[in-house]
Amino acid sequence: MYEPQQHLPTPSDFNFPFPPYEIQQQLMTELYKVLENKEIGIFESPTGTGKSLTLTCAALKWLEDHEALIRKELLQRLEKITKDVEKLEKEQNVASDWISMHSKTSEQKQELLELKGIKKLLDEYEDRLKVIKEKRKILKQQKRASGQKTKKTSSSLSAVDGVAKEDILDQQNVILEEANNSDADDDDEDEDLEKPMKYRDVQIFFCSRTHTQLAQVVKEVKRTVYGERVRCVSMASRQQLCIHKDLRKITNTALINELCLDMAKNTNSKVTSCDGDGCAKKKSRINMKSMGKCSHKSQALVQELSELSLAEILDIEDLVSEGEELKACPYYAARMAIQMGQLVMLPYQLLLHKRSRELAGIDLRGSIVIIDEAHNLLDCISDIYSCEISLAQLQSVQHQIVAYKMKYASRFNSANLLSINRLIFVIKRLVKLLTAPAATLTEASEKSNKFRMLCTYELMSEGDFFNIDLFELLKFCERTRFAQKLQGFAKTLTMEPKPSENQPPAPHAATAAGGGKAAAVGLLKRLQHNHEEKLMKSSNKTKKQDVGGDVKVSQNPSEEKKQTPAILTSSLRPLLAFLEALCEKADDGRILVNVSSDETAPAGKYDMQPSLKYILLRPESHFQDIVKEARSIIVAGGTMQPTNELTEQLFSSCPERIKQHFYDHVVPDDAVLPFVVTKGPSGRNLCFNFQQRSSTVMLNELCSVLENLCNVIPAGVVCFVPSYDYLNSVYEQLQKTGILQRISNKKRIFREPRSDNQSSGGGSGVGGSAVEQNIEQILSEYSRVIKNQQGGGGALLLSVVGGKLSEGLNFADNLGRGVIVVGLPYPYCNSPEIQERMSHLDKTLGAGSGAEYYENLCMKAVNQCIGRSVRHIRDYACVYLLDERYARENIQRKLPQWISRHLQVATTYGKVQAGTVKFFKQKKLKGEQAEEDV
Repeated sequence: MYEPQQHLPTPSDFNFPFPPYEIQQQLMTELYKVLENKEIGIFESPTGTGKSLTLTCAALKWLEDHEALIRKELLQRLEKITKDVEKLEKEQNVASDWISMHSKTSEQKQELLELKGIKKLLDEYEDRLKVIKEKRKILKQQKRASGQKTKKTSSSLSAVDGVAKEDILDQQNVILEEANNSDADDDDEDEDLEKPMKYRDVQIFFCSRTHTQLAQVVKEVKRTVYGERVRCVSMASRQQLCIHKDLRKITNTALINELCLDMAKNTNSKVTSCDGDGCAKKKSRINMKSMGKCSHKSQALVQELSELSLAEILDIEDLVSEGEELKACPYYAARMAIQMGQLVMLPYQLLLHKRSRELAGIDLRGSIVIIDEAHNLLDCISDIYSCEISLAQLQSVQHQIVAYKMKYASRFNSANLLSINRLIFVIKRLVKLLTAPAATLTEASEKSNKFRMLCTYELMSEGDFFNIDLFELLKFCERTRFAQKLQGFAKTLTMEPKPSENQPPAPHAATAAGGGKAAAVGLLKRLQHNHEEKLMKSSNKTKKQDVGGDVKVSQNPSEEKKQTPAILTSSLRPLLAFLEALCEKADDGRILVNVSSDETAPAGKYDMQPSLKYILLRPESHFQDIVKEARSIIVAGGTMQPTNELTEQLFSSCPERIKQHFYDHVVPDDAVLPFVVTKGPSGRNLCFNFQQRSSTVMLNELCSVLENLCNVIPAGVVCFVPSYDYLNSVYEQLQKTGILQRISNKKRIFREPRSDNQSSGGGSGVGGSAVEQNIEQILSEYSRVIKNQQGGGGALLLSVVGGKLSEGLNFADNLGRGVIVVGLPYPYCNSPEIQERMSHLDKTLGAGSGAEYYENLCMKAVNQCIGRSVRHIRDYACVYLLDERYARENIQRKLPQWISRHLQVATTYGKVQAGTVKFFKQKKLKGEQAEEDV
């Protein structure tokens, strides 16, 4: 990568598709400077100000200027040094001190040689781009001439040649391989499709929370002049990009990765078999083609799709559609295209998780990293690297590995058998830690509901497996793909037909191998039965939760019968993730040991079941690689303040590089009217803290406020409450008081469904997808009702702070004329995880840092709720903060500037009601006047 010696001047024109607002122009100017000076920029620009488009336009403008400067300066330096060498050679012939002259000439020749080498690579790189563009141009002309485009294949792809009809998890794929060279095989397989270009130019990696947000950014880039010439690549995991008809049905990402690699292999795998007496025989080869080779990974097809993604801007859906049409793998096509892409779009996980980054072939050296929607960046990093495993999962994987060992013990070599025995030993010790009698617990731990917080080395010492090399165990599992083998073993055994009652029993003198298999089958079938019972309980619990509104979940018994039975999944992957966490530095995190087992506890509490959870306390330990490798890092969001925790925890190693910029909203001052509602309609003080919010008095006050506001706010009203339990309490109180019916006469009422993540440790994930579908139905119906009743009426949407409706959604115009935030949504203060984080921050950043962190968690959630409305310059809304604590100065300082600047603290509720009526009356008059002018 060539680094120019000249500096770029800051331009005034960034090719923005519209006349930019003042704050947009300022943001683009400052961002350009940050990129040129290799700095770290923290930018806050309120939602609705075109932040993402502003970021991409400024970054792409800098990139084009930078590439043009490289080519210009390279030619200038080549010309200058060529002349200097010629001059020195002439002087050397007549110089008296020919030794020093020879030294100078040699240095210049060496520099000239290096520059010519760079120039040659750059020419090859540009020639390659020209070939790609020319090929795409010819193909477009051919399609246009033929007058028809190749029809896209249906979502249910026909079976490809070479794919076996039997299940992917074949019986032959459960025996451990020697696999001494499996890593090399995988590398070779990837290298076949990924031949990296020798020349590397600066790349922009644009990262956001969801694929939907990334797709929106891609759509905006297409509307700019850069859309005609930028090479934009959308990257995602195999789970999003895979088009194989069998693999795309699997929900486990790790399993998809392993099966994809296996199906892409052409080589056979060695296994150790045994003779009739159970003695080991010579290694034989098993043909991996019995699993079926993926035809989508053809070199020519993948390269064609890769070139298409470079020639045209495609989002994830477009890439998958083109892949289905060409029958080429979108995942490997995107990986190949990354090497020549200028703008790479990817979700948080692929950027922030080092292992995922490496597997995707992402090289951040000298690149620009833009992290959008970064208000929760610290929490996101902590969540990615935190992991949890329950006692049930540990017992399950222990039984599975023991059964696996019982069946195939005679086929293992000594090294594999030793590794399996060590793994079983570690699992047993972890199970013992969680099932230890209460008498062994200290008095302090009993008082804290049997929660303990340990360092990694303390856990290994207490578990008595500190002398086992966990690194070696993890290498063994990765090298042999043990997780996949165990998954296949569990599935094939549980799917074996049950013996008939009329079938005579097996002879008493059964062989050891036969007895081992029978025991393994029985063990796995018991696990399957227990697993299905847990899923049934979880499903019944989910069905009892009312979705609310007029959108109901289908409860047709016939539909339930059609659901496929749950498949027992291996818990080895959560275990491996936990063991990997134990290999982290001791200061980076802690282990939360929960030895209680209160099954009657409400969902979401820590005392649901015994478990071990690794909590990452130092997110900077996993972010430093990005800081060191990237040329420049841009962290942007609508609510970035306070930024001190971000700078102190992520960028403490380079404070001199940090530049912070904060911008106001683009809307006029009269576009938003925010209230602090300190008193209810009856005159009582409003305080929705945990102790008071569920009282009948507070619930009645809240219901009265909702009724009064719904009478005067037109169109859509969105109300955010602290939790799902409280949402149910509010809804029940609305029904009891009759206010629900009265509001329904004016507005339709919807409420957010509760997502059930309790079965995430190995379930099928049906509950989560059902909730997402219900949310889509609710939003669609909510939007339809408001659209059909624009003149009046509308709808009320009851939501939860931190839920799916509080972040990333757009309640613009009539969808959100009023936003109500009930109380201050502080997290559960007695949470061991919260307490440990606060204690850690107090120790590392100084006294009071923990309390500041706790308050910031609350205020960031509030600011996200507020930002759902007022999404563009002509939008307007009222914001209501229902709690007297919002009148405190320390709370108001952490509200967005465009809110705090106009905030009205109402001492009586009458002022709120009158102010609301006046606000919307003025907006109505302005709208009527504007229509007359038109």
